[in-house]
Amino acid sequence: MANPVVVFETTMGNIEAEIYLDRVPLTASNFIDLAQTGFYNGMHFHRVIPGFMNQFGCPHSKDPNSRQSGTGGPADGQFKNLKTGAMEPRFSGGNIKDECISRDTNAPGSLSMANCG
Repeated sequence: MANPVVVFETTMGNIEAEIYLDRVPLTASNFIDLAQTGFYNGMHFHRVIPGFMNQFGCPHSKDPNSRQSGTGGPADGQFKNLKTGAMEPRFSGGNIKDECISRDTNAPGSLSMANCG
């Protein structure tokens, strides 16, 4: 089965990204669940460092002038691991279990997730 591809619709154009469900199933399943439930809709990039990175994912960034941008996350709860079918927890402000199983790099053009673990 092929990995899912998502499209980020931005004011600067669309970005397509392959989500590595085969390499990081917990992280990928969490992202897919949040995308399918509309969590990311209307968010702005709250941190932009030219030539290095753009960051989004904070619900406070729906207001581009919010001083809280970059400090929030999804609500605690659970989501389905799309590889195993098990339900996985989101806890302590939307965090998920650490998943350091992939040898992928953060090369330019890659999609990464902040890690609290």
